[in-house]
Amino acid sequence: MSFAALSAGLADAVATVTPSLLALRGPRRVGTAMAVAPDRVVTAAHLIRAKSGPLVLPDGSTAEGEVVGAAPALDLVLVAVKAGGLAPVTWATDVRVGELVVPVAYGPRATLGLIARVGGAWQTPAGAEVQRWIEVDGSLPAGFSGGPLLGASGVIGMNTHRLVRGGTTLPADTLRAAIDVLEKRGTLEPGFLGVGAATATLTPAQAAAAGQDEALLVVAVEPGSPAEGILTVGDIVLRVDGRSVKGVQSLRGALAGLGAGHEARLDVLSALAVDQRVVKLGARPADAP
Repeated sequence: MSFAALSAGLADAVATVTPSLLALRGPRRVGTAMAVAPDRVVTAAHLIRAKSGPLVLPDGSTAEGEVVGAAPALDLVLVAVKAGGLAPVTWATDVRVGELVVPVAYGPRATLGLIARVGGAWQTPAGAEVQRWIEVDGSLPAGFSGGPLLGASGVIGMNTHRLVRGGTTLPADTLRAAIDVLEKRGTLEPGFLGVGAATATLTPAQAAAAGQDEALLVVAVEPGSPAEGILTVGDIVLRVDGRSVKGVQSLRGALAGLGAGHEARLDVLSALAVDQRVVKLGARPADAP
């Protein structure tokens, strides 16, 4: 491919996503939002300071936006746009190491990068799980938070400065799952169990019965917490709703997508047998560690 053809292709790709971009304008910041439905946009939560406010539409006019739900642990917010008629982005079908990508912001503004690495699941500093790690060569310019990372087959994810130094991308699978939850209940605030815990390395016999070699050892149960009467000190928790837990961080990850009121199934190792217990998760108290 000639340089001219490559250059024209990149410009054409930016032009296809521009109709899906809106702007957030505050007293000291400018940010981007991208349409995910005719009347819904997502953007970076750190750009939002009120439950409602004006958005600048792709044609330069304004419309009122109202927050539907927020996931601060992902730096993500879902906003309803009363005007409707937006052009949703097309999600990418694939992402590959070595692929040229274009972070795009309202304006339009664009910069060029390269997928340097695609890794497995990771957790944000606040404990929310992201399905995959997408490393882009180069840093994210100011003003690009909330905008798309555009790849050859569509939008790979949403860019944000808040979670990782230099910026990172929340992949489409994480975004779509989070949007569904935010639409239903307005928050991704994790459910609260109320235990102190540590990683337990299982004996060979326990591991054979459990189907895993590490688990969560309950070392304390907070009085009045959802776990009281369900778990006791010394219990070994293997899984929460089918997801393995092997320590405090993995427990936080398991609870990240389960909100208050969710009835979670706990697989608990007792002797060399696994029994199931159900606990109704609560909301994390403001003073909880």
